[in-house]
Amino acid sequence: MPMSSENSATTPRREIAQGDDSPKPLVVALIGLPGARNSVVARALEDQLGLRRVCRDAIRHAMFPKCSYSFAEKRAAFRGMLFALEINCMLGESSVLDGVTFSRRRDLLRVDAVIRRYGFTPVPIYLDCPPDVARVRIADDVRNNRHLARDRTPEAVTDVLLRFDTPPPSAIVIDATLPAVEVCRLAVATVAAGCGRASAIEGVNKHAIGEHG
Repeated sequence: MPMSSENSATTPRREIAQGDDSPKPLVVALIGLPGARNSVVARALEDQLGLRRVCRDAIRHAMFPKCSYSFAEKRAAFRGMLFALEINCMLGESSVLDGVTFSRRRDLLRVDAVIRRYGFTPVPIYLDCPPDVARVRIADDVRNNRHLARDRTPEAVTDVLLRFDTPPPSAIVIDATLPAVEVCRLAVATVAAGCGRASAIEGVNKHAIGEHG
C-alpha cells in the first residue's frame, strides 16, 4: 500500500504534533482470506494498542439491517468505512480496518488515497492462511453462529481466491496457521514497532514475521 508524496494546497490536512516519544499515527489494513482471523487480530490491535477498529461488517449491518449482501450494499458499506477512517485521521487517531479481505489491490489504493492527505503511515499485514484451513474455520463459525455477516460460508473462500491479487511487496506476512494468540502477538508487536512502541516487540519470534516478496 504505497504512500504518495503528492500534496495539494487545497487538500485539507491536519498537522499532528509528534514528540520523540509519541506514537506515530498509522492505519493497519489486514489482508487475508475469510477465515484467516482478520477480525481476531483487529480486536487485539484495538484492545492492546488502542487503535480505532473500523469494521465494514458492522457498518453494513447498521446501514442495512435487512441486508441481502448484494454488491451494492457491500460497496456502500466500504465507502462508509472510508469516511469513518477519514474522520479518525482528521482526529489524529490510528485505525485498524476490519471486515474486508483486501483481496483487490485497488481497495488498498483507495485507503491510501484517504490517509496520505493526513500523513498517516499505512501498515499492510497479510495473514497467510491456506484455503482448506480457512474453509474449516468458517464452517466452525457458521455452526456456532460466531460471525455478523450471514453470507460468510466456506464457499466464500473460493470466491475470494478467484479475485485475490498478490499482496503488496511492503506487506508484513504472518503465518495465520499459528495459534490465534501467537498470530495476535506477532501482529501487535509489528504494529507497535511501526508506531514507535519498541517495548512491545520484546520476545517476538522474528522467524514468524517476514516481508512479502
